[in-house]
Amino acid sequence: MSDTIPQLELQPAIVEDPRWALVERIVSSASFVKSPRLCSILLYICELSLRGRNDEINELNIGAGVFGRSRNYDPSVDGIVRSHASRLRQKLEQYFTEEGIHETMRLSIPKGGYVPAFEPRGPLWSIEETGPSVLSATANELDPPPPSTPMPVAEDFDRRVIWVLSVALLLACGCIAYLLASARSDPRAAPFITKEHPLWRNFFSHDRPTMVICSDTGLTILENLTGSPVNLTDYLSGNYRTHIDSPAGTTVQTVQTIAEHRYTSIVDTEIVARLYRTAGPSTNGIEVRYSRDVRPNDLKAGPVILLGTQEGTPWVELFEDQMNFRVQHNHQWGSFSIINRSPRDKELPRYESDRADPEHKIYGIVALRPNLAGSGQVLILEGTSMAGTESAADFVFDDARLLPFLQRIRKPDGSIPFFEILLQSSNMNGNASHSEVMGYRVSPE
Repeated sequence: MSDTIPQLELQPAIVEDPRWALVERIVSSASFVKSPRLCSILLYICELSLRGRNDEINELNIGAGVFGRSRNYDPSVDGIVRSHASRLRQKLEQYFTEEGIHETMRLSIPKGGYVPAFEPRGPLWSIEETGPSVLSATANELDPPPPSTPMPVAEDFDRRVIWVLSVALLLACGCIAYLLASARSDPRAAPFITKEHPLWRNFFSHDRPTMVICSDTGLTILENLTGSPVNLTDYLSGNYRTHIDSPAGTTVQTVQTIAEHRYTSIVDTEIVARLYRTAGPSTNGIEVRYSRDVRPNDLKAGPVILLGTQEGTPWVELFEDQMNFRVQHNHQWGSFSIINRSPRDKELPRYESDRADPEHKIYGIVALRPNLAGSGQVLILEGTSMAGTESAADFVFDDARLLPFLQRIRKPDGSIPFFEILLQSSNMNGNASHSEVMGYRVSPE
């Protein structure tokens, strides 16, 4: 399929429509001109919509009409439309906050479909759009009951859990907005020169954005409540959200609510902000994805950064067999361990991270692996806790520590081999202290 923007023969009524004029301004803007595929999708769906053919705007037709896929291809296996639609939504947001900030009409593609929406741009449009769509609970679900109404203990517990998690999600969304705004506007946050950096040049100098996959904290909460881990197969099928055994003290409805809602770690949002600063404005950017929205083919297309362990980001499971250091969660005892499959020198076969430990030891892992197609790299940042994941991120963002390590393992031709590092630090009120390298491995290939 050609990457040129298609020239459409339009009906006069469409050509004269101010909505189509907006579409043409968008695809001609600096935000879109270097992304012909995104322009093609936008032109395709907007032309169909303005012709009154919204019922034809779906994933199959876009895959066939824009990407040349066969009419009977399987979107559950080939996620090219979903991944490009996600980028398209981000680019539209960028346009209306930069070049198109004075537009009187706004174009968006509401999530859950591909039909474009044109709407007048009121003074509160950006607040309404960027609000946390994941908060699907109604006001009645969140409000406490009247004092005169008696409530069973389990139901009261359920409502408190939902209320606390919803408030936490609101705070997290606020932090995301603040951190991303800071990353883009803080003049002191100078980005690395990524094209010269031995690690980041492999992630931020490609023709496609780097996909950053944030952990599914709702899944982690569910696993902790039920004591049952969820593997990648069950995660993809969604069975874990419908076949739930209610733990003591709560109800199936509460656990299902937690499983259905979308929560992520505040540490993940901070890492995303740091990645934005690292990437800088000159690269093709970052595509942030929630773990539940990813499909296997997404890990074949280019560079990927995975945040969190297999417990909250099941995609890590695809790479664990290749790794020497592995995070293991003992649900019965509420403790985490690092399994060292092939101990060397003074290394231990197992490193424990227990809440009762007076030293509050935590562990982080940094792993660089090839993606599923071997066409790009995957960077895994995980830990025995959120602070452990933070310690992994601290290492890769600290050139004073990262660059000497990369220089030590560099190949004779100057390239960096695939590697993994085990870090130990302490949990200090939810944050990681300075870490110590406990061991590392370099892949022979």
